[in-house]
Amino acid sequence: MPLSALLGFAGLSLVIVLAPGPDTFLLLRYALNRPRNGVAAALGMMVSIMAWAALAGLGVAALLQTYPAIHQGIAVVGGLYLLYLGLGSFVKARFLAGATAATARTTTRSITAAGTTEFTFMQSVRAGALSSALNPKLGLLFLALMPPFIPAGSNMLVSALTLGAVFAVIGFAYLMLLTFIAARAMAWFKSPAVSIWLERVSSAALAIMGAVVLVGAFSSH
Repeated sequence: MPLSALLGFAGLSLVIVLAPGPDTFLLLRYALNRPRNGVAAALGMMVSIMAWAALAGLGVAALLQTYPAIHQGIAVVGGLYLLYLGLGSFVKARFLAGATAATARTTTRSITAAGTTEFTFMQSVRAGALSSALNPKLGLLFLALMPPFIPAGSNMLVSALTLGAVFAVIGFAYLMLLTFIAARAMAWFKSPAVSIWLERVSSAALAIMGAVVLVGAFSSH
């Protein structure tokens, strides 16, 4: 594959990675729970990214053009998933905010100790994989914007996986930077007042993004 194609796609990938999206907020949510969970969520996202790349290499873009309802279905499920994550977190934040500061501190310590609010490694991987798999923007990137970067006459699958690996490396590096920042700020974020407001903001962002995805899924068809 020509170096110009790799660099061009790398530039496009960097712009997309740096734009805040559902994966960014989901990563922060898990990284603030425990840094290793942020790494796990990022790994799950990379698995789905390579799956999107493989689908592009197999020519699924043509299938989606023939049957746009498939892409709409992915967008609807993705929007509902984000709404589920956002609203679920918002209910939790409201519950904690309803208690006094002292009670909130005690509740947070007891819940964490019991392990009921701690995410496991595999839960984090699964959440990250679902987030990227149901992200219609990633589908658009790989199924619509990737093919022009693949040289004519080359092996479509190998080229798509190569470009997918470029995106995955850039995306994983950025997510690890976010995880590092979250780990450094862990003590501040874990204070009861800040954690409640952080939960509110992140859950609202996920819910709003879910609503936007749903509206876009129906308005574009």
